[in-house]
Amino acid sequence: MYYNKDQLQLYIKPTDGEIDDVIKQIEDSSKKIDAVHFTGGRAYELHKKYSKKYKSTLVDEFEANINGIDLLYMFKKQKTLFSSLIVTIGTGTSIVKKDKLIEHIGGSSLGGGVFMALMKLLFNLEDYSMVVRLASKGNRYNVDLKVSDIYSKDDNRIDDIFKEFTAASLGKISTPHDLESIKKEDIIQSILYIIGESIGILSACMAEIHNLSQIIYCGGLLIDNKVLKNVLKTITRIKKQKAFFLNNSEFAGAIGTLLT
Repeated sequence: MYYNKDQLQLYIKPTDGEIDDVIKQIEDSSKKIDAVHFTGGRAYELHKKYSKKYKSTLVDEFEANINGIDLLYMFKKQKTLFSSLIVTIGTGTSIVKKDKLIEHIGGSSLGGGVFMALMKLLFNLEDYSMVVRLASKGNRYNVDLKVSDIYSKDDNRIDDIFKEFTAASLGKISTPHDLESIKKEDIIQSILYIIGESIGILSACMAEIHNLSQIIYCGGLLIDNKVLKNVLKTITRIKKQKAFFLNNSEFAGAIGTLLT
């Protein structure tokens, strides 16, 4: 993300080539650039390189993300973001407590990285938009084992809500015949639920520990991903917390860095 002739320029899904385009903008516009700000795990080498030519700042990744979320929340709600848990689901997942101070309190290796890797390994699919469309058409209950599949409908030891929980992801797949009849849409939706349930439960527990009632979910894996949003909303609601999603949250880190 950068300013060019007073216009904000961004790339919706950056690739290595598009990042090279941003670097080219820096190098081709050397007389116009006042400062260059970098954030993220791969930013250090770029910061070292360009700090010799320009005023350059290396911004903490979590701080940049929260500052961007603050601005997006203000645009959405027309008020300041109060104490919340910020869960960013990108390649992996980070969990940050936003209160008077910003504190990184945990995370998970689950996220878009493992999801898209599995799509490539299982189905040779690399197009994210296509994958999430397929997930929306699936029915995970064809492959997932629910609690209600184990307990009788009349068994009142288990309440109705708990009966809808997942007892075993992909638990209905047991024989070679099953493998021949399985639809990839069902598998993809199940994998999204594996990721979403794990992140949702972890986030809800973190929020409970830190006495936070609102969880802001953001990051690239949520783009057009109704399946993932639904599972996160369901788990958060069951835990008597509020799930909140912000438009364009995948750009929060870039926005926060630009505000530096």
